[in-house]
Amino acid sequence: MDIKAAIKELSELHGVSGYEYRFSDEIAKMFARYCTDVTADNLGNVTGIMRSANPDAKAIMIEAHIDEIGMMITEIDDRGFLRFTNVGGIDARILPGKEVLVHGKEDIVGIIGAKPPHITTPEMRSKALPITELYIDIGYGKEKAEELVAIGDTVTFTDGYRELGSKYVSTKTQDDRTSVAVMLFVMEKLKNYTLPFDVYFCACVQEEVGRRGAAAAANAADPVFAVAIDVCHATTPDASSGTVKAGSGAVISRGPNIHPVLFDHATKIMDENNISYVVEIEPRDTGTDAWVIQIAREGIPTLLFSLPLKYMHTMVETINISDVKQTANAIFALITNTEDAEAAVCYN
Repeated sequence: MDIKAAIKELSELHGVSGYEYRFSDEIAKMFARYCTDVTADNLGNVTGIMRSANPDAKAIMIEAHIDEIGMMITEIDDRGFLRFTNVGGIDARILPGKEVLVHGKEDIVGIIGAKPPHITTPEMRSKALPITELYIDIGYGKEKAEELVAIGDTVTFTDGYRELGSKYVSTKTQDDRTSVAVMLFVMEKLKNYTLPFDVYFCACVQEEVGRRGAAAAANAADPVFAVAIDVCHATTPDASSGTVKAGSGAVISRGPNIHPVLFDHATKIMDENNISYVVEIEPRDTGTDAWVIQIAREGIPTLLFSLPLKYMHTMVETINISDVKQTANAIFALITNTEDAEAAVCYN
């Protein structure tokens, strides 16, 4: 499969946390290319299953979230400008001057207004405006704006896909749609492989507002073990501590959120298959769906793979394509070199 094309297609879908239904059918279609069963649950999680020939086979779970950060309309003022709040973690510093889509009765292009420097004081120019002081201009007065937009309508960013040099792609929503591309790449590699267990591929909702979808999906799948895929911070000139250099390969976490025997099993397989990887230490909550998957049911042995991502939670999230491929290779190797899922997590 063309991994760049998959990232582009996924990133161009629009759906903030709680409103993933806007594109869940598209995810289901992508999964249906490879999976025998594709379902959606009451929260909106989409699960595709690649089944073993053994009717009594156990299940494992591969998971990534599909929601994105965005905004929600809180007020339409007397001039037709839209006030808003954030859905998920947004840094207000990056918002002025950005193009957005307001998802009202129809999708409406808007601009987050920014006062020109000519009419601001030096003090104003040195501060970031809080979200409560920003507004969206859709070009309509109050009456027309109220016809098209309602309080509570959602807003997403529109920044498009671009390639930077030969190794990087940049677009909105790579957190975490590029991890969904990883799952599709794994499915493609598994399509002619005889599986010893059922593989549940779960595209989960509402991670950015509390990791809710993954908890429900893990309870439903009841896997022997699970692999969550998300992003971590890539090194940039202004961010070196606690980051991973882009192009280093798959990033596998180690810490209390990660099952130690499964970690040892996965790293051994990556070593044997010459897959580049970095170990990231996570001494507390990983901040990902792996945290809630781990404590579903009676406890699920869990791994976390991360993609080093530059400029996280901006409209220009940037990733190295080789890291995407290496992460897919690592998960494929884990699946195809594990004959007994229960033995892979056994302490004895």
